[in-house]
Amino acid sequence: MTGRHLSPPRHPATDIPQDGTRALSVLIVDDDDVDRERLIRMLRQSPRPIQITEAASHAEALRVIRSPASHFDIVFLDFGLQDGDGRDLVPMIRAEIDPDCPIVAVTGNGSEQVAAASIKSGMTEFLAKRQLSEGQVLASLEEGLAWRKYRHELRRAEEELTYRSLHDPLTDLPNRTLFFDRLGQSCARAKRHGDPFAVLMLDLDRFKEINDSFGHATGDMTLTTIAHRLRTNLREVDTVARLGGDEFAVLLQNIDTNELALQMGAKLIGLIEQPILCGSRMLSVGASIGIALCPELDCSPPALLSAADDAMYEAKRGIDKLVLANDSTIRRMKSLDRKGMLEDLERAMARDSIDWHWQPKVDMSSGRVLGFEVLVRWRHPGDQPVPADQLIDTIEQSPLLEPFTTHCLNKVLGQFARIQDRIDGASISINISARMLERSNFVDNLHEVIARHHVDPERVTLELTETALIANPAQAQRVIERLRERGIRLSIDDFGSGFTSFGYLREFAISEIKIDRSFITRFTESRFDQSLVNSLVVLCESLGIGLVAEGVETPEVQQMLTSLGCNAGQGYGICRPMPYEDVLGWMAQRGGAQPDQRLNA
Repeated sequence: MTGRHLSPPRHPATDIPQDGTRALSVLIVDDDDVDRERLIRMLRQSPRPIQITEAASHAEALRVIRSPASHFDIVFLDFGLQDGDGRDLVPMIRAEIDPDCPIVAVTGNGSEQVAAASIKSGMTEFLAKRQLSEGQVLASLEEGLAWRKYRHELRRAEEELTYRSLHDPLTDLPNRTLFFDRLGQSCARAKRHGDPFAVLMLDLDRFKEINDSFGHATGDMTLTTIAHRLRTNLREVDTVARLGGDEFAVLLQNIDTNELALQMGAKLIGLIEQPILCGSRMLSVGASIGIALCPELDCSPPALLSAADDAMYEAKRGIDKLVLANDSTIRRMKSLDRKGMLEDLERAMARDSIDWHWQPKVDMSSGRVLGFEVLVRWRHPGDQPVPADQLIDTIEQSPLLEPFTTHCLNKVLGQFARIQDRIDGASISINISARMLERSNFVDNLHEVIARHHVDPERVTLELTETALIANPAQAQRVIERLRERGIRLSIDDFGSGFTSFGYLREFAISEIKIDRSFITRFTESRFDQSLVNSLVVLCESLGIGLVAEGVETPEVQQMLTSLGCNAGQGYGICRPMPYEDVLGWMAQRGGAQPDQRLNA
């Protein structure tokens, strides 16, 4: 037996009544003919046009659900089928029909326990056959459709926000975040299979003159025109991204020789140099391009980007506007990063010569200091400051990760312990590598360090990036639950810079999210970024999650953020990261530290 339509199949156009609404498609799964007919009569009383499909068994329902042409707006499902439990169909309905399809349980067992179990298993409504009435059925129909509409709108909004967080709002090209992710994937393929590719860093020449002479609107038109040319003249496997301003980056797949790379670079310069018509004016810009090849030079994203960037700046300084990176820069980085840096860093830990700078997080409406984020600082023995991202990238790929993390936690929490009673209840935030979540003893070790220094766990926040949750969500959730049980808070750093999923804000015990600085730096000019912040304010308030803006640099940005309800912020416009020894003095100037206390470091 197959699913049976009560009405003969009609052309879709005939399913649309005069008011323009489409006929609702309803699936009823019940092996009792009398109960099915009773439910059908009640549904027919709806003012909506309805097309009903019946399934009189578990097996028949499976065939209907798996049919490629199946689409249902709502499902009425009985549990007690003779050939199976109707609840087993719920995952199939969600997977094959619609993850948001409302499922109404209609069963003869009307106990509260069964009703609760039904809702927990994924059903949206529970109706007992004994008390079934036309009013209940029609109300369930309307409520189910409203729930489905809400879920679809929420999903579309999340997809739109996710897309916008990964694309440049002006040119619609991939942004820095998406480019770096694709670069990482390309490097991984190159390591596994030797797949070659080229990284191109591209900076426009004479663009500032256009902006200064003709205004930002003309400058924006120039950028969108060049972006369109680049996108339409590259293959689908390639990636062109706008990193910011007039800087672009390109990933060219299957580029395995210097000659081919230079040929492609020359093609891009030719595209950019074509005149741009703006009203009655013909505008002309050029480009400087630096190229780095993988795996010829390296398979590390930081190394390739640095080499291509250096080559691009060499092109801007010279006559030749297309420069191919050689391996001297890579060799220098490898010498420092891989061979000498880890040994020097291990010695620095033994000598206690690693520093941490503290950057305040404040309530921008009241001026109250909410907490401090602690940032690592280290100068190489050659008196050369090592960029923090380069330092962290090196440590994360080495056996030094766990001892370095333990050293940092012990040092920072020891510092915090000495001033925790003097800083007006402010908390401490510490960045943690996603790889530490894989360590079975991480939570216990962290709790032991917190207890040893007599620090209140609720004043300790761990900052993780979004990728830490996405990479291994099940493991991350287990660790986060254990952290919450110990009273330790969790903050998501650089929110929006990765593959943002708003679902994990509900699934994980997150205390705070920090909006990535890329959204804040252009905040006063970008309506999308303003809309994003406003949406996040509403979302975080509904979920009881704190919201912090990173990269706050001007009073205008502070004022706009607070007007939208985002009161917490940090950035150079509030205070630059400061040495630990300066924290109490800075707090005293703001009236937030005891004036007669001195820091005993």
